[in-house]
Amino acid sequence: TDFFIMPAYHSKRNEEGYEEACGCAICPLKSELKGPIAPFVPTSAEDEDIVDETLTYFRANVLFRNFDIRGAADKTLMYLTLHVVQCLVKCEKIDDKPTALRELRALSTKQFAIPGDPNFPLPGLISLPASKAEGDL
Repeated sequence: TDFFIMPAYHSKRNEEGYEEACGCAICPLKSELKGPIAPFVPTSAEDEDIVDETLTYFRANVLFRNFDIRGAADKTLMYLTLHVVQCLVKCEKIDDKPTALRELRALSTKQFAIPGDPNFPLPGLISLPASKAEGDL
């Protein structure tokens, strides 16, 4: 029987040469917050940052059992996809928007596991930080 195997969606940012932390690309973000990450400067109205890519490809990418990593931005995309799943699980039984927003804010400020921690969700896939500063990124 012939069937079509659909490939997963990969990040458009794999070839950009961004700085990396733990093997993940540190891609610019659309944000008004100041931080260690450069602001995203779109070149067209359709241009997306890595978070936009994660949300755009989320539905398709969560259905794939295998994901061929083609670059550091793909690792970032996978990590962010995992975070979106975590957000959805947190909100799945919440009925009102204010409570959901409060829970998501709490989740975003909570201490999270970094590569090397025993409860890190992607062991072996994302490199251990070479320094504390890299782990803090």
